Amino acid sequence: MTEQLGQAPPPTVPLASAGARRSPLADRPGPPAWSRADLLLALALFVLAAAWFLWLTRGASAQGVITGEEASITHRDTMALAMGWQPSMWSTNAGGQLFYWVAGHLDPDYGLLSARKWKAVATALLAPLLYLMARRRLGTGRAGGVLAGGLGVLLPGVAVMAWVAIETPLDVVVGLAALLVVTSRRRWWWLGPVLAGLAVSLYTAGLATAVAVVAVAVTRVRDVRAVVPALAGALGGLLLVLAPLAWWRNGGIVVTGGGRSGADLSQVGTHLDELVRYTLASGSSYYYFSDLPALGGPAIAVALLLAAGIALAARGALLWPWAVAGVSAVGLYAVSSGVPGTRRVVLAVAVLGLAAAVGVDVVARWVADRGPRVALALPVVLLIAVAVPTVSATVSWRAELASGERALPIDWPFPVDPRGDQASTLARLADELRAGRLDPRAVGDGWGGTRTLAMIFMLDERAGRAPALTPDDVVAYYRVSEDCPPLDGTACG
Repeated sequence: MTEQLGQAPPPTVPLASAGARRSPLADRPGPPAWSRADLLLALALFVLAAAWFLWLTRGASAQGVITGEEASITHRDTMALAMGWQPSMWSTNAGGQLFYWVAGHLDPDYGLLSARKWKAVATALLAPLLYLMARRRLGTGRAGGVLAGGLGVLLPGVAVMAWVAIETPLDVVVGLAALLVVTSRRRWWWLGPVLAGLAVSLYTAGLATAVAVVAVAVTRVRDVRAVVPALAGALGGLLLVLAPLAWWRNGGIVVTGGGRSGADLSQVGTHLDELVRYTLASGSSYYYFSDLPALGGPAIAVALLLAAGIALAARGALLWPWAVAGVSAVGLYAVSSGVPGTRRVVLAVAVLGLAAAVGVDVVARWVADRGPRVALALPVVLLIAVAVPTVSATVSWRAELASGERALPIDWPFPVDPRGDQASTLARLADELRAGRLDPRAVGDGWGGTRTLAMIFMLDERAGRAPALTPDDVVAYYRVSEDCPPLDGTACG
């Protein structure tokens, strides 16, 4: 059965010359011809995914609440990055800071929550990326590619995180792009490790794709000529990870962030139990503001796992880099000492959806070869079967957010004015600072420290108003805060 399901691959295309040892990737099926239809489908998937994520963003933003991590990452940390200042031992993801810095400068309507829409659109790139990998790397038909892209944006484990203006799943987008590049037959495959380094800089969970990318790169070093590009890629990726240490002027910490305590092997069993609960029962956890299970529920999870198993049996020689990435994501979560939560395994959700799409495509082709050709539409049927319950549940969740029935937490010390909201409170504090009735120290002590001070500056500066305070005022407050001593740099007083 396995041989039958795996048969009929396209002809292989050699990667190496006749005189060199062949890379294992040389024996994978050559990619199907890329047509205008593929381009249009990929574009349509991106547009639909962006519309879906932006709609979820508007629902979540109806409350006008910015959470603590969003305040740090999208306002304070972007200001700090421009200053060469690392504002916290937790603010280690310089790639994410750079993303939001660029987004903030591109946005003509910079506001308290404006970064969310940029995050949503960037996350929507997962849909065409998964389609491209399914088609070009894993040999599916167009229906299988659409299933891969559709699952990548409809499964709650991705959709619920798409709008939250923190770093993940930006690392998943870039990490999967790294896998796409490193598995290419093109001469620029060595850029894969560079992108893997960027994924790690975006969010530490990007280490999972980095493991897979390095594994693929090692298999490609089959002769002396491949050593130089492999080393160049590895060095480029490493430099991207370490570059912030040269940029920040007050010491610096990279990669570790929330997992500074290192691996905790004693909690492996507990963390794996958590993952089962997050994927099958409820994904509710730190910065996953929903009860929806990451895989949509037990029935969908079983179907996806079964299809992924078929894919591994039939096309494991092609799928193994993505399997390594998914397993690495679970493994890193299992040993991590950081704050647990579904947000750390978005990659595993996306990879499982990709593998399941490949498995369904294998079955559809096998049936179509022996029966009705209509079986080739099986991936679309499965996509509809998954979309109906997951979209329905996500729409209900979005309605709860939009109505305020499910309140987003103000999970940092920011007391809101009576009959006001965060935006109006920030505006009042800015006016009080300008009038001299409050000073930066009083605002920081009473309303959330460097986060609030930086937001006041950024909102004024981007709106073209005279800032109520300066970045130096923010740093001056930081020098006496509890965040400063652990970095032990020159900015500490």
